[in-house]
Amino acid sequence: LQEYGVARAEPRAYEIDYLVTPALGGADDIHNLWPHSYSATVWNSEVKDDLEDRLRELVCDGSLDLPEAQREIATNWIAAYKKYFQTDRPLAVHFQRIQ
Repeated sequence: LQEYGVARAEPRAYEIDYLVTPALGGADDIHNLWPHSYSATVWNSEVKDDLEDRLRELVCDGSLDLPEAQREIATNWIAAYKKYFQTDRPLAVHFQRIQ
C-alpha cells in the first residue's frame, strides 16, 4: 500500500484490485492494479465487484462487446456502474451487503 501512496493504511481495509478484471481480459500486471478501499466511500471495492460481474454477464451473453466493457471500466468505473445499473448511487442490495 505504501508503494501506491496510501499512508498508514490498515491493510485489511483495502484490496489490491484490478482496474480491468481478468474476467474481462485484464492483465495480471502492476499497471492494472490499485488499492481500493472496502469502506472509505460508497463507491468501494465491493460495489466495483458487482459491476465487474454485470459487465462479464453482458459480454458473455453478447449484449456488450469486450473492448467496450474494458474501456468503460478502465476509463470511469463509477460512470459505468451508473450506466449499467441505471442509478446514481450503488444499489441498496450491493451497498447493504458491505455495511
